[in-house]
Amino acid sequence: MLCWGQLSSEPGQNPGSQSGEVLKGEKIQHLCSRDGFTVFVLENGKVYIRVHGRKQKIRQFFHFKQQKIHFADSGISQILFLSKTGSVFHSKVKSKEPAAEAEGFSIMIPQLLRSLNDKNIIQVACGNNHSLALSKDGQIFAWGQNTNGQLGLDSKDASQCNPQCVMSLIGMPVVQITAGGEHSFALSLSGAVFGWGRNNHGQLGLKDTEDRHKPIYVKLLECKKTIHISCGEEHTAVLTKDGLVFTFGAGSYGQLGHNSTKDEMKPHLVGYLFGSKVSQIACGSYHTLVFVPSSGKIYSFGRGDKGQLGNGETNNQLVPLPANIMDISGNNGPENARTTEPAVRRIFAGGNQSFAECHAEMDLMSSIDQSSLITLKRIMTVDNLLEQELCKKTRKAIVRAFSSSQILSGSFLDVSKDGHFKTNGQVSGLDMSAVYLGFEKLAKNPSMLQQATNGVQNNLIPSLPRTPACVEAMRVYLILPELIAVLEEPKVLAMLTNSLNRAILSLEESYFKILECWWSTMPKYFFKRLVRMYRKESHRLLELTMANISKDKSRLHDSLKILQALYKAYVAKIFPTYPEAVIEIVFELMDGYFTPVNQGDVVIHQYFAALCMLQDELIPYNCIFDMETKLEVLNLKSKLLQREAFQFPPILPVMEFQVSRRTILQDTLGGLRSNRLAPPFTAFKVNFQGERCVGHGVSQEFFTLFSQELHRNGRIFQRCEESELLWFPNCEPEMDDVFHLLGILCGLAASNGFICNFHFPLAMYKKLLHVQPTLEDLKELSPTEGKSLQAVLDYEYDDIEDVYYQYFTIVKETADGNRVLQELIPDGDKTPVQKHNRKQFVDAYVDYKLNTSVEQQFNDFAQGFRIHMKNADLFLPDELRAVIHGNTKYEWELLEQNATYNGYTETARAVRNFWQVFENLEEEMKKQFLAFLSGSERIPAGGIRNLSITILNTSSNEPDSSYPRAYTCTRTLDLPNYSSIEILREKLLHAIEFGEEFNAQLP
Repeated sequence: MLCWGQLSSEPGQNPGSQSGEVLKGEKIQHLCSRDGFTVFVLENGKVYIRVHGRKQKIRQFFHFKQQKIHFADSGISQILFLSKTGSVFHSKVKSKEPAAEAEGFSIMIPQLLRSLNDKNIIQVACGNNHSLALSKDGQIFAWGQNTNGQLGLDSKDASQCNPQCVMSLIGMPVVQITAGGEHSFALSLSGAVFGWGRNNHGQLGLKDTEDRHKPIYVKLLECKKTIHISCGEEHTAVLTKDGLVFTFGAGSYGQLGHNSTKDEMKPHLVGYLFGSKVSQIACGSYHTLVFVPSSGKIYSFGRGDKGQLGNGETNNQLVPLPANIMDISGNNGPENARTTEPAVRRIFAGGNQSFAECHAEMDLMSSIDQSSLITLKRIMTVDNLLEQELCKKTRKAIVRAFSSSQILSGSFLDVSKDGHFKTNGQVSGLDMSAVYLGFEKLAKNPSMLQQATNGVQNNLIPSLPRTPACVEAMRVYLILPELIAVLEEPKVLAMLTNSLNRAILSLEESYFKILECWWSTMPKYFFKRLVRMYRKESHRLLELTMANISKDKSRLHDSLKILQALYKAYVAKIFPTYPEAVIEIVFELMDGYFTPVNQGDVVIHQYFAALCMLQDELIPYNCIFDMETKLEVLNLKSKLLQREAFQFPPILPVMEFQVSRRTILQDTLGGLRSNRLAPPFTAFKVNFQGERCVGHGVSQEFFTLFSQELHRNGRIFQRCEESELLWFPNCEPEMDDVFHLLGILCGLAASNGFICNFHFPLAMYKKLLHVQPTLEDLKELSPTEGKSLQAVLDYEYDDIEDVYYQYFTIVKETADGNRVLQELIPDGDKTPVQKHNRKQFVDAYVDYKLNTSVEQQFNDFAQGFRIHMKNADLFLPDELRAVIHGNTKYEWELLEQNATYNGYTETARAVRNFWQVFENLEEEMKKQFLAFLSGSERIPAGGIRNLSITILNTSSNEPDSSYPRAYTCTRTLDLPNYSSIEILREKLLHAIEFGEEFNAQLP
């Protein structure tokens, strides 16, 4: 053991390797040092203390009875001793009392800290006057002075005599605790760093100098792969798995290694170590040591007035320079035969002292790194326990592990390529295959599985907080479903699922969104298992509800809410139709709700009441409906509303107004304006001025004509010439309420079952359903503009600024026709688009075009749309567009298959002739026939199978002189019995071409 610094009462004296004959040949497990004494813990469990006096005696420290000590740490006023069995002893350090071999102070007889006796402590840490302890299940306990919040208890109490649990870190798999003068840190298994306490020099790395009274996440160290933290009096050093060193805090002596005496308030890479992979770090009060195993050198920097830097001088050092181990070890004399440096195994620092444990025979490259030091015992993990043979001790540990969210969150980590160090709001860091295999193995022992399940149900889930300490604590929500998947007892399975559901749904919104994001990045196999689990449970609870066995619907709704969240998280990426989520029993439920028991107005009331009941109960969970069922729900409502529109007296409210074919746009806006206060679920019908015809077909024809006029008109929406799609203008329209009125009309069309091709892009329907539009949506609306942005995004060379010469601005056209530059971010006209910010530019551009610039116009439209389209959230964006716009996927053969006949049979000659003529029509003529028959050449959402027609035998005595007539209101074709197929073709084409003249719509 080499040591240097203030080890005697004479400043600057360097006693080198003098460790006392009593320690000769002994292996040191750990040591800690303060100004005045050093504590040595040997591998055999014995403790020795050396007092830094003139005599420098090293004597054994007894008083531990049969306990073997594993670890020790010291502060100004106390020393903590940790036994191999997890017991903690504390010795007070007092000045000017009968000494335990000390000059000017005494080390009192150690006392067992009984309050931690059953906690199985694996680490302890001391600040100046406060202490920390870490249990094997990941809990942190703190006691001592708390003047600067160094206990992390979220209080300003002066002190705590008894250890208190740091509640805000419950659930985090803590792997290391450490303390500085009056500040503290905790490190998780995946490198998350939390700091608290005094921060006057920025020693917490939080970019400020404000003290913290509870643990705060050090965001700037996220994903740095931190494996060890060491604290000085007022500075902190951090070591990453890649061998990088970050320092922050007080820098007055150069202890940060940045060639400066300035304080650093945020983690700063020690650049002078660039190219050297560091494996260990250690902080004294105001100096820092690092060890580079490839060269076998110890580098030191900071305060050097006591010789603690090991360079033979007493000056401060601002950058890392090698310590002269040859001089320290005394191996530089000519009489010494050994000329090579001793091999460093471990380094230690404390107060104004430095130490190096050396072994001459050790290979330099095999020197251990900080992440595997035996002094830092790790918390237990479930995967490690399951790899061991099941004995009484292991069984007890497994039950304990399943009772602790800390342990479970630290288990089954993705260690390939350090995957778990990437844990953040998008990545869980879990190896789901390891989770699956672990629980499969556990399931082979039913007794052990039952005990583990009891631990989860009774202890773990009740302890889960609304706001987890960090994202790592969220892993339990991915792990526990895999436990549920191996359970066979229905009652236990249902109870555990319900408890987990409540815990998930009680999460604060930001953490729930993290869970949704993790779901969306899960491997496909495990996500499907999760969906099937919730589908099965929702089905079971729905059956119980329908059978009135369960009157408490909260469990059903909890299960459906999570199924809905899963649907939201993953549907767009993997399951566009999402068959795994659909619950077949919904169809049975609908049959039960909507089977009429009698006729007349009473039926309508029952239908409408049932529809409202279905909406209240299940429609919020659109994941359980396939498109066919969604349309069935919507069509039922539209049929009820349309029945009301043409019945007297009406039971439900009807919106009715007249329009002229020549001024359809102005008349429609006027009619909407006068009816804008109409209640929701309003039936709708239109009359054309001077025409007697009424019915669904007339209203459908109105929507067809209106959408065509809206598309031609350029004063309301902007039309993109390239895509022929409509979008909001970025300036105020001539009429303040025009977008609100058009939103009402769009909602009326959807709720009443009309097709109205407004020529809106998918972005409109995404926004209506609160889905954020993307660059792909801008490409649809404005292809050239979108492709240009994609080119910027794809450009990966450093000269992007010179090539594109683009700033964070966009050209905006004002109401008076002028073009001005609009900044996309503050000071956007001064911010060039460069390689590092090109995605930010593209995102800001898309957001401005599709959101910010049209915010008020869209909000007006959406508010009007939602008045009558209450069921919009039942659909996905592309489904909602199909409902309103219809589609052009023509499957003409289905039109014949779904046809019905009145006065004819399917095999009648006139019918066969008609279908033969229709089949031979050109595609465009078929579309015109569809418009002649139904009022629109587009077909309803769900396909042409949802469009049924009736062929009626005309009563004409001279069929060859008659033309086919379309009763658009009922989609009925009045077909004369023609004597020849040629006459039929001629008459049908004439009827289609002059449809207005021959379209005899019923009154």
